[in-house]
Amino acid sequence: MSEWYLTVALMPCKGKAKNFIPSSRFLHKRPFDKYFMPDLLKKIRSTFIELVSPGDRVLVAVSGGIDSLALLYLLEQFSKELGYELFVAHLNHLARGKESDEDARFVEKEADKLSLPFFIEEVDVAKKKSHLKASFQESARILRYRFLEKILLSIKGNKIAVGHTADDQVETILMNLFRGAGLKGLAGIPEKRGDVIRPLLGCTRSELEQFLNDRNLPYRTDSSNNEKKYLRNKIRHDVIPFLKTFDTAIFGNLLGLAEIVREEDDWMSGKTCELYSQLVTAPNGGLCFNISEFQKQPLAMKRRLVREALHQLKGDLRAITALHVRQVLDLFAHARVGSRLKLPGDVRVFCDYDTMNFSLSEELEDSLPLGMGGGTIKLKVPGVTSLAGVQLHARLMEPPVVFPESIDETQAYLDFEKTGEFIGARF
Repeated sequence: MSEWYLTVALMPCKGKAKNFIPSSRFLHKRPFDKYFMPDLLKKIRSTFIELVSPGDRVLVAVSGGIDSLALLYLLEQFSKELGYELFVAHLNHLARGKESDEDARFVEKEADKLSLPFFIEEVDVAKKKSHLKASFQESARILRYRFLEKILLSIKGNKIAVGHTADDQVETILMNLFRGAGLKGLAGIPEKRGDVIRPLLGCTRSELEQFLNDRNLPYRTDSSNNEKKYLRNKIRHDVIPFLKTFDTAIFGNLLGLAEIVREEDDWMSGKTCELYSQLVTAPNGGLCFNISEFQKQPLAMKRRLVREALHQLKGDLRAITALHVRQVLDLFAHARVGSRLKLPGDVRVFCDYDTMNFSLSEELEDSLPLGMGGGTIKLKVPGVTSLAGVQLHARLMEPPVVFPESIDETQAYLDFEKTGEFIGARF
């Protein structure tokens, strides 16, 4: 049953007071506290309405710090009104010993306090990063999202909520600027990408800290956030304060820039996808551009086509910089048959007679003409390995008592005790 609330306006009047009948414009069919809700809560409620729907099952990634804990309590505050379910997940990176374990216990306690389902997992990021071929922070991010996606699937959820803030947005924009990113990098972090939502991008860290302090809610502090060996921390502690000495509005200006860039980038991305589908073929799992058709495009579009090809091939643009894009464009410009380029993520770009081929290294090695040179592929021992259109057969055998005086040039006898299992064929 809905309730009506009365707003009373006191006004001076002349003469005797008459019976007061409230005008319908003072009657509001909305809960009373909406009119006295702090600005932060009004802003957050509007964002939740845009990003979360009734019936959604939302997995909240909680580290225990200010941002993620505020996100958890804000989501919980509006969950009944907006009709979504919450679940809590925490990944222990085992990076800070006792401190990491205390973070995990703290988050579990907070989830229990709110009577929310809790999921936790431990992963040794330091051991995994060499396999992932990424920095510690990037490896932690990759492993964290893998964990969250796995839990989301197990609970039959449809949204992952993470606590990125306006501060993170500004730091990301500056990081991308220093790395030579294009428009997409300057657009910053999207509010929604796939099943991941970031409801706090419109809030500053100081606003969220005040929210927690006003409610006497404790939070954890990650000591590694003060280590300036990480670029993000250098930007947070040194670069942004320095920029504010020139203009105190730099924070808001960068956020405004990101919004403008994001809108223009969305439009350009649509045009890029249209042209990409016309120019690119995908033989044998790789990607192929006709060089002459590619070279007809404006330089800005060429850059976008290259980035789209790399994204389609490797699944992301991590470690791809403006320098790598320029190197690919140089390859197109000179178009020397046999020229090649190796990029992060085991991506190879190879120039054929009239095409430029993008592929992951193993796929490319299998398709290269013999004699081009430039790499090594591991043979399957025993087994059959495809290379440049031919098959290489390797088998284990007892050595002959006497080797033939003349051996076919397509055959070779090797001492397996000396070579071991790794035998490479150069191409």
